[in-house]
Amino acid sequence: MAEVSNNRPDYLSLVNQSGSGFNVSELVDAMVNSDIQPKRFLQTEKLEKTENAISGIGYLNSQASKTKSNFELISKNEFYNISSSNSDGVSVNISDETKLSVGSRTVSNVVTAKKMIFELGGFADTGGSLNGNLTIDFGTWSEVAGAYSFSSSGGGTHNLTFAGKTLNQVAAEFNSIDGISAEVIDVGGSGNEYSLILSSDTVGATNGFHISDSTVGQDRWETPNDPTSDSVDNKFNQLATNASFTLDGISISRNTNTISNVIDGAVIELHSDFVSAATLSFNRSEGAIRQTVSDVIVSLNEFKAEIERLTLIDIEGGNHGALIMDPSVTALKSDFKKLMLSPLMGYGPDPVYMSQLGIKTNTEGDFYFDENVFERTLSSSPHYFSALKDPKISTSEATITAKQSSYSPISSGNYVVSFDASSGKWQFADTALLEIDMGGGAYKYTSTSFPGLEINTTQPLVTSETFTVYVGQSISKKMSYLMESALSINSPTAAAESSYKDLRSKISERIEKLDVREQLLRDRYTEQFGAMESSMTQFNSTKSMLENFIEAWKKQK
Repeated sequence: MAEVSNNRPDYLSLVNQSGSGFNVSELVDAMVNSDIQPKRFLQTEKLEKTENAISGIGYLNSQASKTKSNFELISKNEFYNISSSNSDGVSVNISDETKLSVGSRTVSNVVTAKKMIFELGGFADTGGSLNGNLTIDFGTWSEVAGAYSFSSSGGGTHNLTFAGKTLNQVAAEFNSIDGISAEVIDVGGSGNEYSLILSSDTVGATNGFHISDSTVGQDRWETPNDPTSDSVDNKFNQLATNASFTLDGISISRNTNTISNVIDGAVIELHSDFVSAATLSFNRSEGAIRQTVSDVIVSLNEFKAEIERLTLIDIEGGNHGALIMDPSVTALKSDFKKLMLSPLMGYGPDPVYMSQLGIKTNTEGDFYFDENVFERTLSSSPHYFSALKDPKISTSEATITAKQSSYSPISSGNYVVSFDASSGKWQFADTALLEIDMGGGAYKYTSTSFPGLEINTTQPLVTSETFTVYVGQSISKKMSYLMESALSINSPTAAAESSYKDLRSKISERIEKLDVREQLLRDRYTEQFGAMESSMTQFNSTKSMLENFIEAWKKQK
């Protein structure tokens, strides 16, 4: 009889008393994980990248918003120091620095524009019953030797009728009329002498007012031509007048104390009457210009650093930026670089480059301040620095001016204006202009294609001549527009963010489905191995019988 080899595996030793001998729980985990974990890892990794991209868009939007605000503040910087030697009498403010020039102007013989003030006096109390049927006209009063005359401005007639009103109620009736203000004053201070003070709301000679009462024998409310013969105490305390002053020896009159059209780029404010000369000084501030250049460099570097961080390609470590290879962000990054390299047109015949203003880049693309270039440009072409903050429109001819509204859709550049013989019209580049005769040889030219554009001449244009209109858009405005477009709800980055959020939802759904599948597999394998364990338990019930059989077999040898 053959012997049983002692080298054979002891299969029976692998069988325990109660089943297969395997750790069923660990076996089920291993089988489920081998199916689920690679898929979950892939989806989780995608989810992490998507979440990072969404956060990256948020960081980019935050930086774009900050950069936009920075350049909006820069656009408000002032490069001129302006002053008045008599600030109590006259002051000056900047309206357009691009039109200012260094120098001084002399103002003298100032008479400020005034409101009309008319006093209806002699009221013993404020509680009496008052009646009136008034007609009020606006216009100009003049006075010669105590006699007053009125000339209507044709601005319309106002009717005011009241009966049984107190003095305060009558004041309220006057206050309801546009152009007149009224107040009751206790002139004596003892409660038995009151005046109703009427004043025009606006200074200027034509803003005076004339009051008449149609009631027979009633002159209580009237503005008299001869106050001395009036039966009541009505008097002119001040007539409405225009402002007058001398600017560099030239006599000037205006109907306001705010004069914006006598010094290019500046607004004169008249505060009080005076005779002696006051000097208005205009000087460029090197410190303000230098600070603006520095502010521009800081803001540019901040934006560049953030977009570089978000689009970083880390070849060695694999620590890529959250928005690496995102096409919308890559396009924004490209637009930013192009903007920094492109010339700024419209600030004269020649283009202005950022490098000419002392703003340069090093080998890593970071912006830095070149002191020497800054000093040279400030000395030779100081007006170039307005390209940092001020929009500008000007022409190549001294007798021709141009202006545009802030909403005119005109790109920066130099535009030739010429006469097109075939159409008989003047053209702004390739766009026809509408010619309006303003009289006296002056013309105005507008365009339906560019609403808000106006070209004004002081003499008729010669059809054989051409001239150039310079339209400049500052780097501050260009950067603000670029950031605004990036932040727009219709921007490519906004579309990318929406796409990332949609992808996040889809990935989350896939992970949820994997969780469901994981549980299904676990239940299935647990059920299958449970059945196997049941079979193995039945098998193991014969173990003792088999061992006894083998032992008996050995003894028979």
